[in-house]
Amino acid sequence: MIKENRVSKYMLYAIGEIILVVIGILIALQINNWNEDNKGKALEKQMMTNLNSEFRNNLNKIQESIIQYEQNEDAIRFLMSKMKASSEELNQYNIDSLLASAVDVFDYRPTQNTFTEILSSGNLKLISNDSIKYNLLQWSAELNEINEAWLTLDDFNQHMVIPYLTENVSMRNIDKYSLMKWEDLSKFNVDYETTFNDIKFENNLDNLGWAVVNYQMVLTRLEKVIKNIIRLTDSQ
Repeated sequence: MIKENRVSKYMLYAIGEIILVVIGILIALQINNWNEDNKGKALEKQMMTNLNSEFRNNLNKIQESIIQYEQNEDAIRFLMSKMKASSEELNQYNIDSLLASAVDVFDYRPTQNTFTEILSSGNLKLISNDSIKYNLLQWSAELNEINEAWLTLDDFNQHMVIPYLTENVSMRNIDKYSLMKWEDLSKFNVDYETTFNDIKFENNLDNLGWAVVNYQMVLTRLEKVIKNIIRLTDSQ
């Protein structure tokens, strides 16, 4: 073509070939991006399904915990109302059962398999709904709060209340209404009038009550976040 003095036609041909190659590359990249986008959307949809299921399970657990802690608080408040009561008045109630209800506290432990996997894999960026991402981060923050609240509650219970009860009343009688479920009561005499006239007992109950209510407050906030995540992932 050059020998025949057709340089311009050669150049047009070469440019056309280059354009075709570029167009082919762009189409291939577009197809690849489209495939990756579809994979991302499919993975996001699966994550939403898994999150919804996981947090529904966590909602059931936390609602059970909230009921439990309401019972703990009720028992503590009732016991506090009987401070300085006489033996005759105290004998009208099952103090052992009330004490068991007051001190039987358990920490809330949610399942986090899906959430942990999303964070560790870096797939949080695939979630297109900013509200879901915000609530997941809020969930993580509230979990730190509830862990702190549990450490305080457990410390009060294990290092103040339980040691006091161990020294002054019958743990066997209390455990009859707890995990041990003893059939027989202790053969030792228990004088609850002395206990309910001791300010140290009142202070221990007050500290335990404060920690129980504090834990309830964090549970309630966490429940709200769980419900938000369920609602948002329902619509995805």
